[in-house]
Amino acid sequence: MAVQHPTNEWHALQDTFYRKHRLYQMQWAELDLSKFRIAASSFGGPIALVRDERQLLEAGSMPVLDTAIHVYSASGHVIGRIEYEGPHIAGLCWTSSEEEQLICVQEDGNVRVFSLSGREPVSFSLGVDPKEKGIIDCRFWDQGFVAMTSDFRLIYIADINEPKPRMLADPGINEPPHCWAVVPPQVTLSRHVEVLMAVGHTILAVDAASMQDQLLEQGPYACISISPNGRLAALCSASGRMQVVSIDFQRSFSELDRSNKADTSSSIEQEMIIPLDMAWCGSDAVLANFGTEAVLVGPFGDSLSFIYEAAVHLVQELDGVRIFNASVHEFISRVGEDSRNVFQIGSTAPAALLYDASDGLVRAHSARADEIVRSIGDEMTMAVDTCIAAAGAEPVVEFQQQLLRAASLGKSFLTTFNGDKLVDMCRCLRIVNNLGAYAVGLPVSLVQFQSLPLEQWVARLLNRNLHRLALQLCTYAEAPSDQVYVHWACAKIRASTLDDDALYRVLNEKLQTHLLSSYVDVAEVANRCGYRRLAIRLLQHEPRAASQVPLLISMGQDDAAMDAAVRSGDADLVYFVIFHLFKGMALADFFHAITRIPIAARLFEKYCMETGSPVLEDYYFQDDAFVKSARLIIIDNLEQKDGARLLANLKVALKILYNDKTSVRETRCMEAQIKLLEIQRQLDRDSSGDSFIGLTLNQTIARCLREGNYTRANKLRGDFNIPEVRFYWIKLRALVQRRDWSELARLANARKSPIGYRPFVDECITALQFQEAARYIPKCDNKDRPLLFLRIGFFREAAEAAMQTRDVDTLRQIHDAAREPTLQHEISQQIERLIST
Repeated sequence: MAVQHPTNEWHALQDTFYRKHRLYQMQWAELDLSKFRIAASSFGGPIALVRDERQLLEAGSMPVLDTAIHVYSASGHVIGRIEYEGPHIAGLCWTSSEEEQLICVQEDGNVRVFSLSGREPVSFSLGVDPKEKGIIDCRFWDQGFVAMTSDFRLIYIADINEPKPRMLADPGINEPPHCWAVVPPQVTLSRHVEVLMAVGHTILAVDAASMQDQLLEQGPYACISISPNGRLAALCSASGRMQVVSIDFQRSFSELDRSNKADTSSSIEQEMIIPLDMAWCGSDAVLANFGTEAVLVGPFGDSLSFIYEAAVHLVQELDGVRIFNASVHEFISRVGEDSRNVFQIGSTAPAALLYDASDGLVRAHSARADEIVRSIGDEMTMAVDTCIAAAGAEPVVEFQQQLLRAASLGKSFLTTFNGDKLVDMCRCLRIVNNLGAYAVGLPVSLVQFQSLPLEQWVARLLNRNLHRLALQLCTYAEAPSDQVYVHWACAKIRASTLDDDALYRVLNEKLQTHLLSSYVDVAEVANRCGYRRLAIRLLQHEPRAASQVPLLISMGQDDAAMDAAVRSGDADLVYFVIFHLFKGMALADFFHAITRIPIAARLFEKYCMETGSPVLEDYYFQDDAFVKSARLIIIDNLEQKDGARLLANLKVALKILYNDKTSVRETRCMEAQIKLLEIQRQLDRDSSGDSFIGLTLNQTIARCLREGNYTRANKLRGDFNIPEVRFYWIKLRALVQRRDWSELARLANARKSPIGYRPFVDECITALQFQEAARYIPKCDNKDRPLLFLRIGFFREAAEAAMQTRDVDTLRQIHDAAREPTLQHEISQQIERLIST
């Protein structure tokens, strides 16, 4: 059949044209849609049918009599079946997310969310009050909904992915509203959901904070619809008077009175003037559904009427309205300015001339084509752009091709033109046309396609298990294809009857040509479906340990999880496995498990050390780590000031060390420490000063010396074999601090000092005892004496010592430092004598 001209589908509404294009002849079985509750998704999404339990059905009269939710594509092909058992459904609707979730709000206040992606259903409750009173009606938007209870209170969920039920203000009504509608939060000034309720002759605006009466008098209203941008509201009164007003109800833009359509005294004929539903066709026209008649009301009150054989249903889209019934599926949208410039009869726009030239050149090889093209002149760029844009708005493939061919012809007459726009349009239209095929059933316009990211369209194809088409789409659009392979593998596992090894070979044969960035999702599905060994083998390909380890743990593969965590080098991941093992195993088994893995054992010890956990003591005991056990006791007693308790604990540590024959050095050190502690306790009993507990051996000896307990200090030296040099240093400093100069002299004169006498001088100078320091300078080396005397200000003695060593440079320093003229003169003479000789 020949393709009709595009204008044959156009319908004039004042100076605007609207196109009514047939999308599909529905492929589903002959169903009486009036017996079902229907939820159709936007963006060409699926259609859900569930039997309307409010209607009595004759047994055997319908192909579908069960309580399941049947899901069809927009072309009428079966997509899936959702088993549903439970209370009656108060409302159902699709979300616009890539998972294409079906929200089912039950009359008992529970909500179930089903997904076409195969994810497990999500359930949550709206709260105690809705459960007790029951839900009678719902209104939805993209990601949320408002539910009405039997006492006409309103509760809403702002985001279905984070369900937090909240109450709106009390509207204060005692009977159900004539109708009500939701203003989505993304289009309100407050960014919070608002509800319009037709009550009596007026409309109430309800939000979370308050209720406001709009004080209208033209009601009662039987139908309300909010424009996509949230600025306008379409109202239809019970008398059949339709009008479009501003959202604040202050201005009226268009009206249509259908009261003369039928005798309103008849309830059947009343339905002819009150629409079953209304949907916005863009933001300036409203389509009202009167069952078998759809009326498009324009911005100035003009209307178009479309008659159907059976009752229709409306689906509001970004740029139009989809209309479907049991036999046909159509799309009504506004004709854009670009399409009018090209196709409108009598158009002399440059794009129309270019299209005629291209059409004549292709069909009749007309020589006038060149003449027409050249007559366009400087407006050729605009003509090409218009043809490209018109191709994007045209639903018929043949005319898309003709328009793109015309644009290509015009482009050849331009010296500079960026061809990316034409290439991008060809690519997008090819994708859109494939999505709209009968077998796929995603009838979307270019505007709708470009409003969502490509990943969402790929996900929608995967929801329908169209993996080949999804892969071709990714390849054609040069987009990552990981999600396609992951979904295919998951679907293959769910549907397979093979064993683990055979199924792994099937998956590996396909996946080895495309290395996935993550195998966790596939392995998780395999584990959930009972393919445990397959899941483990798939996880061996997972490059990210942070994703691999938790799944291995959930599968009970603790050893594999620990190995993966250790290989990753991530301490936090190893700790994650350690804590899991600690919680799930007996303490003895846990110690045995981490002992086999040195890194895990060290990290566990570090954690216990930092937190002071008593479990570490049990771990060392079971592992026969005697040295570590003793060290732990010592660490725990570092701040211990009770000598008796500290001594007892150290003896316990020593007893532990005796069990380790390789710890001879540690054992001797512990014995020496215990011996010192016993002496310190005795010193505490004999002394009335500060405690000796906690002092080192050197500090203990020094303190005994400072207190004049020389006998005890000498005994400590002998008991612990203190080297003579170290003891001299300790005693020297202690005596200087004590200011016991006589004992210091005895120490220096008793025998030759093993540390020399320069330390005696230095310590006395540090203590500012210059006279005492002078007593030991003569015992120092001859070369050190002049400078030592000079340091303490003994200039004459310094000069004499320098003369003995014939040190001229030191004599000059002494000369400069001395203040006595006679001494300076003597030093000068000595310097001259030394220089001359």
